[in-house]
Amino acid sequence: MDWQWISSEILVYEINQNKNLRQRLYIKGLLGYAHHTVPAAPERSRANRIASLGFQNRDALHIACAESVNTDILLTTDDRMLKRAERFRTQLRVSVANPYSWLMEVIQNEQSQSKTE
Repeated sequence: MDWQWISSEILVYEINQNKNLRQRLYIKGLLGYAHHTVPAAPERSRANRIASLGFQNRDALHIACAESVNTDILLTTDDRMLKRAERFRTQLRVSVANPYSWLMEVIQNEQSQSKTE
């Protein structure tokens, strides 16, 4: 399976807001592994429509950026965002999931496929 990590300017912005310098530098180092970074400015119109569903502005921008490059999944640990995304899943163009839950599902699917082969 070929996976790519797509980042966004809004993620970079949020990381830069982290007051813990050591943690901020570590996370910024991890961003070097991202295959692509989506610019946020062109996605503001879609983000505004998503925010009208009750998403926080930054969360709406995360979703709009993910949608703009047709990502399969947007991973977040933000429970409020996850609940709202589930509620409005038919109005979003990207699936939103908890990273742990998503990974467990991927592993389970791979194990099921290997048993049928």
